[in-house]
Order: sequence, then C-alpha cells, then structure tokens
Amino acid sequence: MSKDLERFSATLAHIENHLFEAVSLKQLAKQALLSEYTFHRFFTYLTGYSFSTYLRNRRLSEAVELLRKDHSIDEISELCGYANRSAFNRAFSKFHGITPSQAKNLKAAINFFPPIRLDIQINGGKTLNYHIEQLPSFTVAGKMAAYQLEDDLFKNTGKQWENFFSDQELRMFAESDATRKSFFGLKRAPYFAVANPVKPQSGNLNYFTGFVLNQHASTDYLTIEIPKQTYAVFVSEPYDYRKTENVSNAYYQLQQQIFNTWLPQTDYQKIDGPELETYLSLEDRACLEIWLPIEKE
Repeated sequence: MSKDLERFSATLAHIENHLFEAVSLKQLAKQALLSEYTFHRFFTYLTGYSFSTYLRNRRLSEAVELLRKDHSIDEISELCGYANRSAFNRAFSKFHGITPSQAKNLKAAINFFPPIRLDIQINGGKTLNYHIEQLPSFTVAGKMAAYQLEDDLFKNTGKQWENFFSDQELRMFAESDATRKSFFGLKRAPYFAVANPVKPQSGNLNYFTGFVLNQHASTDYLTIEIPKQTYAVFVSEPYDYRKTENVSNAYYQLQQQIFNTWLPQTDYQKIDGPELETYLSLEDRACLEIWLPIEKE
C-alpha cells in the first residue's frame, strides 16, 4: 500500500474515533498530507461515497444507539451537525424510514451503515493505458468557476462545459491565431480543462475550461500560467461523445482506475499542482485523457 493510502486509511479510523465531533474535509486532508481535491477523490473512488455523505450516513446510523440510551433528540441533532431538530428529523426519517421517536423502540426496524475498512486488493485483467510526459510551462486562456467538493461536483462541471460550448464568442476565439491548436499532440481537441490552476478556497475546486494561448498573444479572457510539470497521462476507452452520459461514465471509470488501482500499486505519488483533462478525437468517437502531476516515491 502506498504512503498516500496508508495515511488515507488512518483518516477513516479518525472519523470513527471522533464521529460526533467536528470533523472536516480540510482537517482530514491535512492529516493525510493531501490536497482537499485529491483527498476528496481518494475518498469518493475508494469508498464509493463522498466524505459528506459517508459522515452523514455514519452519524445517522449510530444516532439510533444514542436515542436508545435516552439522549434527547435536540442533543443528538446537534451532535450530528444539524442546524435544528426539524432538519435532523427529516434526514433521520429519510435514512431509516421511521422517525427518531419511533426508533427508540427496540423492536423498530432501522438501517445500519457500517464503518468502511480500507482493503486494497489486486484485481488483474483490466488494462489501464498511460504514459509519463513532461510539459513545459504554458499559458491558458478561458473561463474558471469554483465548485464545492460535494456529490454534485461532476454535474456542475458538466454544466460549465455546456455553457462553454454554447458560447459563440469563445468559439471564435478558439479558431483565431491566439490559440495553439495542437499543443497536446495531433488529434487532440483544442479545448481542455484544468483542475485547480490556482489554489482554491477550502472545500472548493477551481475548474478552468479553455485553450492554450500562443506566445505574445493577448486576450480579455482570464489567463493563467501553468508551471512545468511531470505528468502521468491516462487514456480512457473510446466512447461516443455525442451522448453526454458516455463522457461522465468515461470520466468516472478512468478516475476510479487511477485512484483505486494505479496509485495504490505503483511507485508514483500524486503531487499538488494543476491537473489536465484533454480529449483525443477519433472521428465519431473520443477518448478522455487525464494528466496527473506525479513524482516517484
């Protein structure tokens, strides 16, 4: 198990030891020596849940025992992190199918959400295509927005792409001499995304969509300098890009392979730095490429 995975595994134990105390994504990421965005993905792809969903489910699961030990609903509501009793009642009823008052009865049927114990197993037989590449520093131009590291993260970045492609002025800019069309190689789409080209506020992802700017070119769009970095470049299976769900499926599957299989079983370590998403065009199909900044452990 890599050092990242060892530290990440320790955070799961920390959650259990401090389940009804103040536990934050920022705190756990710092403990694991990972950026919040990297920790968020480790959590999501290794456990199948976002951090906030996992913490909520564990607390609501264990809240039953507190109820049956005669703790007040108001007290438990506060321990579980809810602003008021009404919000706790709604969440509890949605999770268990009964109210907190009904759950006090030992005969009441309730749902149990057990703590996750990390167990990385080697599962062979599935190819993950990647290569190591170093890029020089370059300037990107386009648009950037901040999103919370929550369950709707991918849905929100998807909406940014929809707005991106419907922006006619941006399309004209892409076709101008200001942009470098084949910076990432032949058959690559000129547009791409950058995750955290600038350091985000705690709990957020800065998601940039745009183009590589030619040297000496100027623009009114936001421009950011991407430093020289070494990347592991991962390529998805080809998919029909005309169906939106194919893009999201390719992204999820590729990220899952990276964080579930590749990082735990190689000598490479993910480091802080801008991450890239580029697209390889194959006539009526495409491949997603994820460029992960790395170094040898």
